[in-house]
Amino acid sequence: MNMKKFKLNIKNNSAGFTLVEIIIAIGMSSLLTGLILPSFLNLIRTEKVNSYTRELKEYFRVVKLDSRRWGTSCQVNINSIAHNGVPNDKNYYGYNLTCGESPTTIENLAPTINNSIFQVVNKEFLITPNGRISSDKSIVIVIGSKFHTSGVKILNCLVIQSPTGHIVKGKFLQNDWISNTMDVSQKDTNNILSPEKCEFS
Repeated sequence: MNMKKFKLNIKNNSAGFTLVEIIIAIGMSSLLTGLILPSFLNLIRTEKVNSYTRELKEYFRVVKLDSRRWGTSCQVNINSIAHNGVPNDKNYYGYNLTCGESPTTIENLAPTINNSIFQVVNKEFLITPNGRISSDKSIVIVIGSKFHTSGVKILNCLVIQSPTGHIVKGKFLQNDWISNTMDVSQKDTNNILSPEKCEFS
């Protein structure tokens, strides 16, 4: 076999993809991405809501312990933050804590909030020096995803029982009041939040 024929045979036998195979592969990967990506994004958004809920529950538990430790009262106020009102790379807090004269630094430990979630609280409250809640009714906090109306159907609730201060976590049952432009942090002005609408597992 001469050299010319040998080179020709190598070219004819070389492996590769045809244009049709490449188009099919791209189409399949696009289809898989289209199916998997929304589920993945919803998983991340759900975890953000759950993470903030856990941090908030632990934060209020620590505030109660610190109030008892130093024998001081702590006033818990809600910081109102508008829809998409948290600039990038900034620490914003949903609560402003004011404690009496004590060496406590618990005011600086509140979990940060961002534009991807929202919280609604039924009222501001006072934690007494013995770690109890000075309020005529239980405190209800609802935490959800900014994308609640477009896929992430999760509404967590925390109920801080009055006067014991016991904190329980559940799922909030009513969602017809949620809009696409929920404020990041707000006080419930329509009396929607109540402990009876919270389902505990």
